[in-house]
Amino acid sequence: MANGPPTPPPTTDTEIQDETRTVDPAPTPVPANTAPPQPAQPQPQPVHLQDPYQLIFPRIAELAAAKQWLELIDTSEITEINATNDQQLSRLFVIVPLVLAYLIQNEISIAKLVLERVQSNIRSNPLLKAVRSLTVAYGAGAYEEIYSKAAALTDLVAQSNFAEPQLAQVVKGMVDCFLASFRDRTFLLLSRAYTSMPLDLAEMYFGMPADSIIAASQGWIYDASSKILRPVATKERISAVAPAASSLEDFAFIAQSVSRLEM
Repeated sequence: MANGPPTPPPTTDTEIQDETRTVDPAPTPVPANTAPPQPAQPQPQPVHLQDPYQLIFPRIAELAAAKQWLELIDTSEITEINATNDQQLSRLFVIVPLVLAYLIQNEISIAKLVLERVQSNIRSNPLLKAVRSLTVAYGAGAYEEIYSKAAALTDLVAQSNFAEPQLAQVVKGMVDCFLASFRDRTFLLLSRAYTSMPLDLAEMYFGMPADSIIAASQGWIYDASSKILRPVATKERISAVAPAASSLEDFAFIAQSVSRLEM
């Protein structure tokens, strides 16, 4: 077979471009040590420690509703011992019910000690200041102030801008229980200290209008013509209402009550 004539080299621009298109481009070398890209690792989320005071508050509220004061005190004190950050404002969820429970149990000295161990940044809180005022009035046996301070505390938590409605409900219920126990104790004290007293003086001591006192007077006799109440003598120990009271404390409180009655 005869060989044809050789193909002449490209001479025109068009022929040169056609020749270039027919040549395969050289492959791009791949670096030998290049690793494929790794997916981005997720960043660890910050760990938020749960607030022990807010965690235990539902249990405290449950005990308060059931009027289980001793268990409420134990639960609150254990929380106080185990909590690591006692400067949190949320500590009020435990401190306020704890102090009120001690007052209901007539443990005035311990209630004061609880308030003393609160850090300064919490002491200025209006709620704690109201609880402290009630505690001071109760410790002083200032009857009229006890009722006014209790009313001020109840009014404070009843405000529409009070931030913690569940705590407000617990406080109101415990203040009501405190006043009930305080009035029961006052009935016993006055029954042992007096054989008669004017009705208007009884109104001051019980913080109630005359009709309510007569209805709740536990068998006292009321003389409408002279407006005199005659307590029924009782041998029941005051400790039946306030377990912490000793005979000496009973005598001191009665003496203080009598002195105030005669003022």
